Amino acid sequence: MKKLKIFISLLLLAASTSVMAGRPPVVPAPVEYVVGNGTFVLPAKPSVAPADSKAGKAAASAVRYFANSGVDARKGSAAKANVLVSFDTTLSPEHYTLTVSPEKAVIKAGDEAALMYGVETLVQLAQAGNGSVTACTIDDYPRFGYRGMMLDVVRCYIKPEEIKRFIDVAARLKINNLHLHLTDDNGWRLQIKKYPRLTEVGAWRVARPDLFPGRLNARSADEPATEGGFYTQKEMRDIVKYAADRNINVIPEIEMPAHAAAAIASYPELACPVVDKFVGVFPGIGGKDASIILCAGKEETFEFIRNVLDEVMDIFPSPTIHLGGDEANKAMWEKCPLCNHRIAEEHLDGHEGLQAYLMDRVNHYVRSKGRTAMGWDEVTYGDPKEDMIIYGWQGDGGVAVRDSRRSGRKFIMTPAKSTYLIRYQGPQWFEPWTYFGNITLRDAYQFEPVGKDWDEALRSNLLGIQGSLWSEFCKTPADMQYQVFPRLIALADAAWRPEGSADWESFLPALDAFTRNLDDKGITYARSMYNLDHVVKGDGNALLASATCIRPDVEVRYSLDEASLKTRIPDTVRIDRPCTLYAATFRGDEQLGKTLELKLDFNKATARPVLTSNCRNGLAYTLTNGLRASDRNSDFEWAGWWNETAEFTVDLGACQPVKDIKLGTLVHADICVAAPKQIHVYTSDNGTAFTLQRTVDVPAELIYHPKAKVVDIDCGGFDADARYVKFVAVNPGCIPDGLAREGAATWMYFDEISVK
Repeated sequence: MKKLKIFISLLLLAASTSVMAGRPPVVPAPVEYVVGNGTFVLPAKPSVAPADSKAGKAAASAVRYFANSGVDARKGSAAKANVLVSFDTTLSPEHYTLTVSPEKAVIKAGDEAALMYGVETLVQLAQAGNGSVTACTIDDYPRFGYRGMMLDVVRCYIKPEEIKRFIDVAARLKINNLHLHLTDDNGWRLQIKKYPRLTEVGAWRVARPDLFPGRLNARSADEPATEGGFYTQKEMRDIVKYAADRNINVIPEIEMPAHAAAAIASYPELACPVVDKFVGVFPGIGGKDASIILCAGKEETFEFIRNVLDEVMDIFPSPTIHLGGDEANKAMWEKCPLCNHRIAEEHLDGHEGLQAYLMDRVNHYVRSKGRTAMGWDEVTYGDPKEDMIIYGWQGDGGVAVRDSRRSGRKFIMTPAKSTYLIRYQGPQWFEPWTYFGNITLRDAYQFEPVGKDWDEALRSNLLGIQGSLWSEFCKTPADMQYQVFPRLIALADAAWRPEGSADWESFLPALDAFTRNLDDKGITYARSMYNLDHVVKGDGNALLASATCIRPDVEVRYSLDEASLKTRIPDTVRIDRPCTLYAATFRGDEQLGKTLELKLDFNKATARPVLTSNCRNGLAYTLTNGLRASDRNSDFEWAGWWNETAEFTVDLGACQPVKDIKLGTLVHADICVAAPKQIHVYTSDNGTAFTLQRTVDVPAELIYHPKAKVVDIDCGGFDADARYVKFVAVNPGCIPDGLAREGAATWMYFDEISVK
């Protein structure tokens, strides 16, 4: 039907004097936009009327939707109205048309949500034009039925009014599902009347000043737990209604069997009987205690889950209930006699089969209540029999894709590589601390969930996409807003627009128009899109530096040794002396991004080639590019090796005296980054026969230093003539007990080689 409508409209277009325009200043982008003649002015207080005798409800709803978008509309008579609205039974749900003439705007909608979307599109057009709207016709509907956003309110609790602020913006972006991550190791955020200790105890954790990965657990029940909060059932019902009034469904997530420390801290009997230590709400990552999960061998566990879900389903009318299911460490289950008895009794396939059994039982209960269960892609492990909707998060979402090919299950794409908004969104030197690398605004906008090799059956199983904010590094609502916006704008566009229609350059004016609305509402959002990425590489004799911005509509200016930025930067700047390069983005006389400052030093190794066969991240050239890295291992200035000895050789170009050698390294045990245990330094005049010159034993107190620290290790103290200097850095092994990441394998990162 939709293809037929598009074909007919194209025929009409060919016979008319109207022309297809570029993208209008609307996010998400409408499917069809045809420019007409003249201009319509939307009054500050528009009059809304039903287009026919059956559209009275539509007019009342439209007035409310105008108000949600910040416009004070009034219901009026059809003869004098500026905006006419109606429901059209020939249109599918969420499908609307908008016809704008110089006299009025007419919205026809397939349902309430579509009516709201039509109103929002008209409002965005008017706001971008300071009240004026170019006459046009729009035919619009979403690519995906599920367009979601997840907020982790466990790691960073925010008050109900702040959730509503997210809902307001999400509604304007035509997002129709808000997924609330309500329970985890770090807190239980929803009042459950049958289990009051879930919020009396589970909602509160011991305050720790460190970054999330380095926060040690509470050592006893005597430590005061003061950080946290929770939502009463009344507050949550109000949030659910607020969202429903904006055509957003709120999906609750209750984690199981893992990420359950807050529940176990409240009711220790939910743990396996082999757990013989105090379990508190985790302030951070949890370390080895993360293996303490709900006992699948106890019937009391299933009774607890059923009782909790009864109250959850009473609060949330959502047709879907999220059951978590991710990252379940089975170490305690392996030791637990009750869990092992359950495996034997039910003839299960080991401990993964036990998780599948648990999820099947809970899923069956959810289905008996007329709801559909959802879970992260690990719920497919162990081959559960009951059907669920799977959220594909690992890597590029491939686990959910493979499961859907095999089982036919429906799924939603929220891959960590593309949609996890905890990741850095711009050049890391300018960003607040987080981890896991970069997802820029452009990356989010260009996200395409459908693989090129997908068949029609797999395509039909994909329900939609979701942006997900894990809030480990957030402490305030402004922190969360900064991580979400403007990337959620880009993901909303990706979820709505037709396949293959992404156009980054045409998206930017619509983005800028929408961010002005965020300014008006006091929403914090990142301007990282204006900051500069840099690359500095050696060509053997000099350094070649470049600075680029993801926005093509800005000018990049630079200077050397002074902060006055007037000269447009060339593709590369050739540098053969110590200096500081300054650069920033401009539009006219206005500087848009922060100033990039690259202090470049020179020694005998600078700009020289580095030879290595086992650098894990492909950044070995940074060892000699004259630029010191930051204290963030993923800032693209650290050459990395994981869980292995690192070997690399610098070619000095000619045989020359070598005495003073330093090697830059990063230590940050809280995120599994350690210094080497030993460094062996070799020299050679031909690159074939090497002589060991020195072995450096790195001090034990430095190797696993818990906090981020950049250190130069002195590897000199000898006299040699050499062209080649080889380093063999020995990995120290796993993080020792007593630290936050105890038992984890380690990365080693190296930055600058200094040879004098």
